[in-house]
Amino acid sequence: MNLKQNEKSYCQRLNWLLLMACIFPAGCDFFKLPSPPPDLFYKYHVMPLGQGPAYLLTADLNLDGEADIISANAKNSTLTILYGKGDGTFQSPLNIAVPMEPTFLTVADLNNDTIPDLVVNSRGTNAFVTLLGKGKNAFRSPQKHPTGRVPLAVIADDYNQDGKIDIAVTLTFDKMELYLGNGNGFFKKGETYLTGSRSFSGVSHDFNGDGAPDIALAASSSNASSIRIFWGNGDGTFQKPLSIAKGFVPLALIKKDMNNDGKMDLVCTTGQGDNMHLFPSNGDGTFQKEITFSGGGGPIALVAEHFNDDDRVDVAVANSRSSNFSLIIRRPNGGFHFPTRDYVIAGGTPLAITSGDYNADGMMDIAVSSNARNTVEIYLRRRIL
Repeated sequence: MNLKQNEKSYCQRLNWLLLMACIFPAGCDFFKLPSPPPDLFYKYHVMPLGQGPAYLLTADLNLDGEADIISANAKNSTLTILYGKGDGTFQSPLNIAVPMEPTFLTVADLNNDTIPDLVVNSRGTNAFVTLLGKGKNAFRSPQKHPTGRVPLAVIADDYNQDGKIDIAVTLTFDKMELYLGNGNGFFKKGETYLTGSRSFSGVSHDFNGDGAPDIALAASSSNASSIRIFWGNGDGTFQKPLSIAKGFVPLALIKKDMNNDGKMDLVCTTGQGDNMHLFPSNGDGTFQKEITFSGGGGPIALVAEHFNDDDRVDVAVANSRSSNFSLIIRRPNGGFHFPTRDYVIAGGTPLAITSGDYNADGMMDIAVSSNARNTVEIYLRRRIL
């Protein structure tokens, strides 16, 4: 571009700005950028965890009515249990050694004694591990259950509808194995299914309304990725899966009724463009076109809850690259607010996030781990007047 062309271009831009200034007076909303949502959370407490916290879960493990936090710590092969006091603080951490490299966990009653039990994968020993609850803040010794190579996600449900909890285990090499519960904390091997890609995350629910639990997996690889939904037959076996979100590279997958219609929807983080996607369910096994929204850099784990005072479900996501978590408020039209409200994690590298009412005030709070500092930061909800 020569000098005269450059001057012409500059004059054109200047004239456009002057025209806009004449049409839209100073202070007009035309020149205002959208604002983030209100600052709803404040950091209240930081607690130590084991080394390399990879997964967080909230549950009432000791049945005292208060929310507890469990962390699977991959680097020193432990579980950390923080028993909640109900005021936003927790008892001293209980650390339990488990077989090598736990990265995923779930809570279920495996032996029908009404006391919550723990199930965790062990990537380093090719097994899933159960810890049966004894009550009074104690667990029995970890029990290994051998699996195929490098187990990833453990998904608990009663897949054969016999009143006993079963476990689905995804493997690194594109498989899912079923283990049918005996009702005493032990299992027998069921069928194995090809998943097409490795699945770091999955959920169970009756997505097609036939009375049998199904399994949805976030299946991702460099050449094939989708959310794969395996339709349960109700006897511990599954039909050929339906694939949605093809090519999205889904990483973390959760289920939640996002629009209060009684149907369980799917929400996932993806490795494509730092995006997240909501797939509203029709209740018959089909899903509507995705609603795409964004958080920070490297969204790796998410939770969905009512985080503000309206009747819409919001999302909080841990961003591994930007070292923060983002609060993403739902709009009345079903979309998501942008920009987000971001909260910096002091230790950086948040890989896990969970939510619960940690101070028993009726509002949902957030807990986020720092993989670098081996801590969990507790953020309590502000009461906005």
